[in-house]
Amino acid sequence: MSRQSGVEKTINYAALIEGKQPFFIESADALRETDVEASVVSRYEPDSGVQNPWWARVYEGWTAVALAYWKSRDLRCVLSREGQVRLYGARGKPDHTFQISQAGVFGVGATGLGYVNRIRVIGDDLYVCGQSRQVWRFEYDGLDLASGQWMDFAGLMRQSPMSGPPADDADALTRWLDENDAVDLVDIHGSSDADIYAIGDEAWHWNGRTWTQLPLPTEEPLSSIKVVSHAQVYLAGQNGTLLMGNAREGFEELSTVNDEQNFTSVELFGGSLYLASNTGLFVYDFASGRIERYRSGLIPELQDAHLLEAQDGIMWSFGFKDLAWFDSTAWHRVDHPDNPPIR
Repeated sequence: MSRQSGVEKTINYAALIEGKQPFFIESADALRETDVEASVVSRYEPDSGVQNPWWARVYEGWTAVALAYWKSRDLRCVLSREGQVRLYGARGKPDHTFQISQAGVFGVGATGLGYVNRIRVIGDDLYVCGQSRQVWRFEYDGLDLASGQWMDFAGLMRQSPMSGPPADDADALTRWLDENDAVDLVDIHGSSDADIYAIGDEAWHWNGRTWTQLPLPTEEPLSSIKVVSHAQVYLAGQNGTLLMGNAREGFEELSTVNDEQNFTSVELFGGSLYLASNTGLFVYDFASGRIERYRSGLIPELQDAHLLEAQDGIMWSFGFKDLAWFDSTAWHRVDHPDNPPIR
């Protein structure tokens, strides 16, 4: 359905279907301090030819955390932290919602493994990663979507389930998660089904046969992966962490930043390496080996970049409120219909 609710939204995640067609996970700002659990998944289609190119659907009872577009199947993928996964086609057909068995904290089938965080297409398969070193792969025959199953892909890497969580007490839940010390995997990416990286509190690599923990030149938690090729992989994370390398040859530290700046996303576009952070957009200069603040030329400058993605000659900066895309020539800001315009 088209939308313009007037209720201000925060954009928590985004992914591209095409270069100019992103879709988003949003939350209503008015519900932030309530117990209501709901997410909005919206999409923006500026070339649709309609006056309001925004569409949205409310997911009641969901805290959606990640999106992916499965191009070879033409399926949109929505993941909740409890392990619910909705896969649907361009016009809603096919459309099926799955529950990853054992995943989550409060779901009926949860076994204490914890939340899941990211869904990603790697090769021609769909993967999910999460707490307790969870990794899941979706398997089906390519014909009947409803027949698909989420299968454990972590094997011996996965941690044992945690004890049951406390009910109806947010502070106690936080203490429970800390005490159980679950290793959190927050991103997963790879060049093929035999070259997969899963990162977060630790970094692991799948070589087609087994998972191996990677030795890294930092102990900082990682937030984002950019796999350019089998040989060229970038890892970004907290306190200015930026690593380059691969599982076979090892990783080197590129960062010249030593502060509380957290790189939340990394993207290679037009020969430049861009970094989103809690303090704005940065770029790594391959010639000087320095990380420098990036100036878009927008007025005002980009407010809150936290996700980057490039496709079809366009790179998007997805902020919590500020949306903009870059075509190698100029930046273009996009106004969200439910939020005040950024001017």
